Amino acid sequence: MAESPILKAFATLRCLAETGAPMGVQQISKQTALNVSTVHRLLQLLVRDGMVTYDPQARMYGIGTECVRLATRVLGSGSYFGRVRPLLAELAERLGETCAFTLYEPKQATKLITLVEHGSHALGYDFEIGSRDGIHAGASGKPILAFLPDAEIERILRKPLPRLTKFTVVDPDKLRRQIRQIRKCGYATSRGERMQSDSFGVGAPVFGPHKNVIGSIVVTVPYFRWRKEQLRDVAKIVMHTARQVSALSDVEHPSAGATL
Repeated sequence: MAESPILKAFATLRCLAETGAPMGVQQISKQTALNVSTVHRLLQLLVRDGMVTYDPQARMYGIGTECVRLATRVLGSGSYFGRVRPLLAELAERLGETCAFTLYEPKQATKLITLVEHGSHALGYDFEIGSRDGIHAGASGKPILAFLPDAEIERILRKPLPRLTKFTVVDPDKLRRQIRQIRKCGYATSRGERMQSDSFGVGAPVFGPHKNVIGSIVVTVPYFRWRKEQLRDVAKIVMHTARQVSALSDVEHPSAGATL
């Protein structure tokens, strides 16, 4: 467990944010593994700063307006993510399917689902904003993995890779072959590698100002609606959007690797 007061405060805020409902001190203490007195002291400080709100009648704590304000600044129309969103929305409208923007988290070798836009089809795949998983799985992760430096790829492949579904590729040699193909064509494909639902994904890498990969753009289609002859055109459109988002990074680089 985190030792510093700052990290303990972040753990408390993260607990409130991820639960999504008001919580009592005892409940927060249990979920964060912090003692009750520490949690109570941290909450008082966070309430004073507006990051947390307190209901004295219910004796419950929740996310405060200052925390919401900061999130709005990060995701608002004038922010980096605010400029990515219309590009993602345009992609979703053009393809009629759910599209997402992910950010690479180098420390954990994971990617974070940051933005999601839905297409016109009533029945479609969905991403959970704020969820994260390994970059070895799916069309949202493999475009990131493929364009990392070789040494970083090997470091990731030497570790045990979790099998998220029965279709998740965890064999290092097979992943190396896929990486070579992704680097050659500029995009990745997958079927049912991240979630149990049967879907087909096409994803392309997003690069930062130093030409390092920082995330991906991905579209996911329910497999019953997918047609193989679509691949070339869909991949071309997804890669175009990924290049547009990469161009935004030349102006303002997001905090890739940060826990949002």
